[in-house]
Amino acid sequence: MEQKMLTDPMVKPEDIVLEDVLGKSYPLFTEFVNKINELNLVLEWTYYNDAKSWLGKVLNKKKNLCWVSVWNTGFKLTFYFPESAIDEVYQLDIDNEIKNNAREIKPVGKSHPVIILVKNKKYIKNGLKILEYKKSLK
Repeated sequence: MEQKMLTDPMVKPEDIVLEDVLGKSYPLFTEFVNKINELNLVLEWTYYNDAKSWLGKVLNKKKNLCWVSVWNTGFKLTFYFPESAIDEVYQLDIDNEIKNNAREIKPVGKSHPVIILVKNKKYIKNGLKILEYKKSLK
């Protein structure tokens, strides 16, 4: 199956559109959104011309904690950490698969990406642990 994401700038990522794109992953996505709302975080969508897609930002006030991208195969959470904070991510109680993938991804400038493809509830819990850690950083 070809991987597709939200690419039409005229079609905003509202619930009905997200449900159509995500398919069977939509309940996981709504669970994630409910959890971030409980943490008083906000998911803000913006269309980016350079990426030719809609991306969500999980915000704590004005601080971007992570990016959310929606695909027909699920959704991804992408976090960026400075050199000074990445070792703490590896100490978090999260799946080793996530830690190992993060170690293999090349830094983007001075930032270290941590990417989670949310496949089930376990990955939501992992993502929330990383969100809490990122929120605690100054």
